[in-house]
Amino acid sequence: MKVAIILKAPELNDKVTEDYVIFADAGYKFKDKIANKTVLGVVGDFDSLGSAPVGEKIIGLEVEKNFTDGERAVRYAKEVGAKEIVIYGAYGGKIEHILGNIALLKIAKSIGLKAVIKDGATVTHLISGKVTINAKKGGTLSLIPYGGNCSFKSSKGLYYPLDGLTLTPCDTRGISNVIEKEKLTIEIISGDALVIYEK
Repeated sequence: MKVAIILKAPELNDKVTEDYVIFADAGYKFKDKIANKTVLGVVGDFDSLGSAPVGEKIIGLEVEKNFTDGERAVRYAKEVGAKEIVIYGAYGGKIEHILGNIALLKIAKSIGLKAVIKDGATVTHLISGKVTINAKKGGTLSLIPYGGNCSFKSSKGLYYPLDGLTLTPCDTRGISNVIEKEKLTIEIISGDALVIYEK
């Protein structure tokens, strides 16, 4: 099952294509924009929304907690049988919230969920091992080590090759590589990398 997770954001202009939806607190304010979807639940302490929605399954949280509403939404998606999640509304808010929302990709991976953040045409996901990516030819693709160093074995379809390259979290070398082929491959020997590109 593929599930959309809607987070709090200033705006939600993306078309949500998934049939199943989980809202995280004030992400619920976008419900009217998302028609004909099955709402699996609304997660939160409702400090942002103001009160729990009526007529929905509520996964209530305490105000004082050691995780975000977004993290609980990801874990709840796993509990209800999701295999893959698409996260909307991750960008556009406070910088610390954006960083926390990016961390949801690592949390999802740790519990066996395939995950991606969508924001307009921009896609962000966490990769390791050998991956194939379909991207916009002529656009840019950025690779940012996440959680430590990231060592690449090879790449195909990028202007600047990654063969034998190790990036540290303090490097900017992986920013804005040029996509030469719509279908490209990247192989990582060790570590994880955030990959950001346009579809």
